[in-house]
Amino acid sequence: MAMTAGTTTTFPMSNHTLKRVTVAKPTLENFYSNLILQHEERETRQKKLEVAMEEEGLSRTGSVMS
Repeated sequence: MAMTAGTTTTFPMSNHTLKRVTVAKPTLENFYSNLILQHEERETRQKKLEVAMEEEGLSRTGSVMS
């Protein structure tokens, strides 16, 4: 659909295209929703790790001594 000055214009689509869009839309919505959720979970784990390292006196940028 194209938007022009507050009006909508629809374009004819075949039934095949409509079926594909009907399947693709929730698939893409689910993918990106999960992507955001996974990012938030990674950030939470990183923050917990940084707190634990700070409590143990470990530096985030420290070097490993051999």
